[in-house]
Amino acid sequence: MVFPFYVLNAQEEMDNATRSLFILDIAKYIEYDDEIQLHADFKIGVLGRNTDFYWELYEMAKTRKFIQQKPIKVLMYPELDNVEKCHILYVNSAEGFKMKEVLERTRGNNTLVISEGYPFNQSMINFVVADGTPRFELHEEKLNMEGLQVNELFREQAIKTREDWEALFIETEIALEQEKEVVEEQKVVIDSQRAEIAMQSAMIRTQQARLDSLNREIMGKEKTIEQKTLILDQQVREIGQQNEEIIRQRQEVVSQNATLIEQRAKIDQQESRIEQQSIQISEQQTILVERLKAIEKQKMLIWFFVIALILVSGLGYFIYRGYRIKKESNIQLEAKNRLILQQKDEIQQQKEIAESQRDQIAYQKKHITDSIHYALRIQTALLPSLELFSEKLDHFVLYKPRDIVSGDFYWVSEIGHRIMIISADCTGHGVPGAFMSMLGVSYLNEIILNRGIIQPDQVINSLRDEVIRSLKQKESDSEIKDGMDICVCLLDPEKRTLQFAGALCPLWIISNGELSEIKGDKMPVAIHETMKPFTNHWIDLKQGDTFYIFSDGFADQFGGPNQKKYLSKNFKKTLGNLQAKTMYQQGAELDRIFEEWRKDIEQIDDVTVIGVRV
Repeated sequence: MVFPFYVLNAQEEMDNATRSLFILDIAKYIEYDDEIQLHADFKIGVLGRNTDFYWELYEMAKTRKFIQQKPIKVLMYPELDNVEKCHILYVNSAEGFKMKEVLERTRGNNTLVISEGYPFNQSMINFVVADGTPRFELHEEKLNMEGLQVNELFREQAIKTREDWEALFIETEIALEQEKEVVEEQKVVIDSQRAEIAMQSAMIRTQQARLDSLNREIMGKEKTIEQKTLILDQQVREIGQQNEEIIRQRQEVVSQNATLIEQRAKIDQQESRIEQQSIQISEQQTILVERLKAIEKQKMLIWFFVIALILVSGLGYFIYRGYRIKKESNIQLEAKNRLILQQKDEIQQQKEIAESQRDQIAYQKKHITDSIHYALRIQTALLPSLELFSEKLDHFVLYKPRDIVSGDFYWVSEIGHRIMIISADCTGHGVPGAFMSMLGVSYLNEIILNRGIIQPDQVINSLRDEVIRSLKQKESDSEIKDGMDICVCLLDPEKRTLQFAGALCPLWIISNGELSEIKGDKMPVAIHETMKPFTNHWIDLKQGDTFYIFSDGFADQFGGPNQKKYLSKNFKKTLGNLQAKTMYQQGAELDRIFEEWRKDIEQIDDVTVIGVRV
């Protein structure tokens, strides 16, 4: 049987697919001692933190399924102390492990150590790429010391002497020298371009400073205009209300004047008639006086009484008629007054009913509010203080519930010399979200403190199992979608390492002024169409680096001059601009920015932001 080779095109090193293929093929030609029959699986370990290579090997092993009649199991060991007994252990020199320490760790375990990039004669099998072709070095003595054997065909294709090893790299070194000359020429060109770029950058910075100054001046004027506009709007509303009251009063006056004018017109008509009649009487009196001059004094007296009687009768008739008109007007006014009093009584009854309903609603509201405040006391007792580790970490916690109680929660604990920091956003807010948050806190206490599970991806996997079990969620049930989005971080302040796993939540890290994002898995902590294990990320931090975990409440808040969402891109810029401040000052500034952004607009969701500086 001939061992296969796979030729690469002008590569400096193997790609992950070639490494995986070599390891799986080599495993078939290694003869182990009889103890292999006692193992249920054929274990292949990867030492280091190259998760891309680990997943490539993991996926390729799934297609092979078996090696030497044993199911394949691929494991990853981030540190040398984590290494367990396995059949093959792969290590790359780029990970920084010393080969002598690796061989001491695996000694006596019947383990084949496959390496890449180490010097000649240090490992059992060492991968190398020469002239674009992958090869391997074989140290048979080290294999025999571990009770491992290979067949003759396998030995023939390996590099076994230092002369063969050095011959492989002669041509490669010549090519490298030629490439170095080309690189030197390109470096001269690049240096000249860098100088030109530096000049342009200086000009751009000068222009940017001018623009920033103008922008600040414009923003100050815009704020002044906004304040004056608000004052004018308030004055316009007050004037509008006063105008409406004046118009209503004018309408009442006009209505009363119309009634008075109508009555005055009737009286004027009556007086006009009386005047006409008086003129007629005066004329008649003149005629009678002229006639009476010729009549005897006795007749004059009789006529005088007759005329007086007529005048008195006419005057009485007109007085009686005016009295009748006035009496009819008074009757009409009394009817209107009775109607107004009846309407006033009805309005009073409706007012009393409304006041009774208002008092009942106020009592119910107070009862419900008291219950929610008691729930707040319970939730506050479960959550840690906002000063998580004030003496050990420079950090802040911005925690702003939308209602009295919150659907967001955070969880922290010291586990040996490491610190577990968790931020979560439950489905809903208010009382329903608070129930889910208390459920999440209880499960985290059980999983981390009682069961001792601290690896972030395993914490989320266990929490998802508990949520699905407690809420009786099933794949066929599309109605129950309650769950939570979560960020889990395990920080080692001494080694400055951070492990992170997320469910629909990212981790933001700012280092040297640059913000990088590590996205969480696109699965919630609940039943979902995708139910894969969550991913565990390893991050090396430097002193002064800051990292942030948060819910989506800050970025989703409406506000500003156009009443739009704040958005994640603006949130990133804001965090970048705050790096010169302490973490406590950052928290206070974020709170101020949030309140200034939303102003009079209602807060739409719970807000949680946790920031830590290493």
